[in-house]
Order: sequence, then structure tokens, then C-alpha cells
Amino acid sequence: MTTCIAENGRVFDDDDVERWAAQAEAGLAGAELTRAQVPWRASGPMETHSLRVPAGLWELVERAARAKGMTVSEYARQALSQSLLSA
Repeated sequence: MTTCIAENGRVFDDDDVERWAAQAEAGLAGAELTRAQVPWRASGPMETHSLRVPAGLWELVERAARAKGMTVSEYARQALSQSLLSA
């Protein structure tokens, strides 16, 4: 049996994962799901910036955002913040 430690220090194992999977497959009755929050807080209004990317890469970004039910901007902000904060 695998034992893991979450970022918050909580210990969980395979039994927990199986229980969570069963709850998810049952529809998470009573759960309220929200979009993931980025690990930083905006300290002011959002600004528009542009960057140049190949068309194929942009298509991947659009596809990934659609799959997660997010806007392209929201997806890009999260991808950038996760990449920079994990470096």
C-alpha cells in the first residue's frame, strides 16, 4: 500500500484514493466544484499583453482551455503561473 503526504501535511493512502474515486464516479453528491485558483493574487487590474506563438501551439492552448472549461486567458495565466512558481 502506498502512503503519500499532501502539500498541507495530510497523510493519505491507496484506500483514500479509492474512496475519493468512488465518490467522484458517483457524482460527488453535495459537492460544490469551482475553478482552480492560481497560487498568486492580482495586486491590481489585469493588463493586456500580447505574445507571438506558432499557430500549432496556439491551437493546443485553445484545445486545452476548452477541455478544462476555461477561457484561453484563464488557462494561459494558470499555465504561466504554475510554470514559473515550480521553477
